[in-house]
Amino acid sequence: MSDRSIVNEYNDYYEEAYYAWNPFYPLADRDLRFYLGEQWDNKEKEKLFAEGRNAFTFNLIRRNINLLTGYQRKHRLSSVVVPTEDKDQQTADQMTQLLLHAFNHGEGYKFISESFGGALKTGFNLLNIWMDYRDDPINGDIKFGRDPYNGFITDPYFTQLDFSDCSYVIKRKYLSPDQVSSLLPGQEKEIHSLNKMGWSRDDKFTWLPYQTQPNGQDFLAYNEMYKQGWEKVPVLVDQETGEFTEWEGDEDGMNFFLKSYPQLEKVLRPKRYVDCHIIVNDEHMRTERNQYGLNEYPFVPQTAIFEPESEFWGLKMQSLVRPQIDPQRESNRRRSQMSDILDTNVNSGWIAKKSAVINPRSLFQSSQGKVIWKEEDTEPGDIERIQPAAIPQSSFELQKQYDQDIMTIAGINDAAFGMTENAQESGLMMMLRQGASIVNLQDMFDNLRYAQKLISKKALKLMQTWKPEKIERIINQKPTQQFYGEDTIKYDVSVQEGVLTDTQKQIYFRQLADLYEMTGGAQGGVVTPDMLAKAAPLQGKSEFNKQIEQNVKAAQEQAQKQQQTQEQILNSQLELNKASSIEKIAGSKERFTRSTANMGLLDERTSEAIQNRAQASLDRAKTMKELESMDDDRLMKFMQITKMMDAMNKEKEDESKAEDVAITAQSEKMNAAFPEQQNNQPSSNSGGNEPL
Repeated sequence: MSDRSIVNEYNDYYEEAYYAWNPFYPLADRDLRFYLGEQWDNKEKEKLFAEGRNAFTFNLIRRNINLLTGYQRKHRLSSVVVPTEDKDQQTADQMTQLLLHAFNHGEGYKFISESFGGALKTGFNLLNIWMDYRDDPINGDIKFGRDPYNGFITDPYFTQLDFSDCSYVIKRKYLSPDQVSSLLPGQEKEIHSLNKMGWSRDDKFTWLPYQTQPNGQDFLAYNEMYKQGWEKVPVLVDQETGEFTEWEGDEDGMNFFLKSYPQLEKVLRPKRYVDCHIIVNDEHMRTERNQYGLNEYPFVPQTAIFEPESEFWGLKMQSLVRPQIDPQRESNRRRSQMSDILDTNVNSGWIAKKSAVINPRSLFQSSQGKVIWKEEDTEPGDIERIQPAAIPQSSFELQKQYDQDIMTIAGINDAAFGMTENAQESGLMMMLRQGASIVNLQDMFDNLRYAQKLISKKALKLMQTWKPEKIERIINQKPTQQFYGEDTIKYDVSVQEGVLTDTQKQIYFRQLADLYEMTGGAQGGVVTPDMLAKAAPLQGKSEFNKQIEQNVKAAQEQAQKQQQTQEQILNSQLELNKASSIEKIAGSKERFTRSTANMGLLDERTSEAIQNRAQASLDRAKTMKELESMDDDRLMKFMQITKMMDAMNKEKEDESKAEDVAITAQSEKMNAAFPEQQNNQPSSNSGGNEPL
């Protein structure tokens, strides 16, 4: 397209969009004025001034909006990359570190909060991402920005908050010639020539401050017209595996490739592109396709209330200020009226006869301690004070209701401001109440999180255009081969929310701490206190590490001493058990020896008894021989003596047998108690001493 046709297209798109969005801009401007405290229109001010009354403003809207923006800033969430599969973990970790670097150095979280606040105040903002090549002309640095509601206009028929169905977006900024030259290197002469030619402001973007109050400054209108389109590109599809790749070469090369690999087939598929036409004043300067390497818009919309199915553009896009305007206006009016009534109480006026007072001007005084001098012939009733009107009690109740309506309509209650009935309530419970009090505004926070997710994905795509050297310089490791994959962001990783910290080390420590609590802490958890201490991002950590080493060393020495003490106690117990065992063995041996001795004594007594019987038999034989030579008397006496001796021997033998039985029973009992000692001892009958 020629330069002139591009400018004409720009004008046509603007007229088409402004015809639809025209009702929105004055309402958004009014919303912003109410937030800033300009809550009386000119006619109301003129009327009050003519009546001698004041136009008081008691801005409650600002408090409600600041509560939400402050809550968001205090509870910011970071963008982290998580893998779809475990094998993608290293790539996801690298992308998370790069995102953290980009958002910290490019002030990403700051502009996210500002665009969210702008959407709450006016209804519509743009969150931008762009590459700044001024410091790094090769790779560029990722930067973030914000466009207010009056600095852009979009295709009025878009319905998706990712702008996937938005045909065009037009943006304007008023910049100095030097600023424009820095954005368009190589065209400095053309830019300065445009500045010398001069340019009268057109009728576009009339809600920008420079349009209404230029103050004589020499600025240029820097316009960007983004136009989204689709083109068909050749894709080679493997019929066997289903894999496909986009062909970026020429037609001849593709045909040769298809002949070499017959399983491949050429298919045309649509691919999105975005053209950025840059127009300064009324002159087309350049056109960039897929700016910064993105085939999508380098910005995302940030909205508060968005209802795309509405046919009224003044209603489909709204701020949170909009529903609070009417109760805020009535609250200001009622308070101004009550203030006027109080003022009349100071000097409500007098009813006086002519010449009733010496100085009639004293009746107009309203100061404390005033004196009104009457004439001497004045009678009672010649001068009377006009009784002021009292403020009805219903006015106070109505005023209280208006103030409450402002909070109720905004979806906020007293708990959001820390107001509770229980003064002893803990800070944690107060935070929970504050979070629960804004649940009905969750759709706005969802829009915020969705915008942050979209802008994070765009940042990842921009990082894939960096050289490996820059990535290694940032994260101190080489990027994985998967990092530059065209479908990595789409299939292998996903962007989620995480705890916002300043560095990746703090994120790692926070995750370790959460895992430490989830797995039972120090009682058998997978995360140990030592791991937490090493990962803690502390200031002056060198001294902390020294103290940790000393504590570890002292703990090791104490553990070693305890181990030695336990070993000594164990050895003592072993020695005691051993001594007890020896004592028991000795006692058993003693009892076994005693049993053996008893058995020997039994044998000895048995032999003695046998010997005694033999001796008795011998004696009987001798006696029989002697009897042959004895007479009858002597024989009878001898027989009596022999009979008496036999009885005595029989009695002694019975006692010996009873004693032998007792000894034998005791020996058998001992043998049953200690069978192993019995088996290990030599038999008492060894050596051929068999019992008879």
